[in-house]
Amino acid sequence: MGYATEEDIDELYGTDLLVRVADYDKDGTPDEDVVANGLRNADDICNAYLSAQYSVPVTPTPGIVRTCAIDIAVYKMALGRSSRTDEMRVRYEDALAILDRISKGTVGLGLPPVTTTTTDANGNPVTTTLDPNVKRSGGSFDCGRA
Repeated sequence: MGYATEEDIDELYGTDLLVRVADYDKDGTPDEDVVANGLRNADDICNAYLSAQYSVPVTPTPGIVRTCAIDIAVYKMALGRSSRTDEMRVRYEDALAILDRISKGTVGLGLPPVTTTTTDANGNPVTTTLDPNVKRSGGSFDCGRA
């Protein structure tokens, strides 16, 4: 499952926009393969940025990541078409800027903590709370040349 769906795009921007950017065969409906390719490209870009701080794919999908994926997918679907607008380009650039800030740790994901309860060996309840906004430990490999 990706960060955004065709339904997410339709809900945020409407069917008219989807038809404008993804109806390559001009039959009045978005082409499934065009939409799928745009969403896959958006996932790849999001994962490239998010992987600097988090294990990917990030689940559940944070709202900010979903919005970025939508704007990236719309822009990618509209590339090379007369339907591409300056607003799409600005939204795409804004999405990349947000992802860049997330990748540098200056913007968080905004996910609520996840609490689970299990039992220990004696049958006592053990509650664990995980913060999905916590950056992964460790750093990148230093691949500098000697």
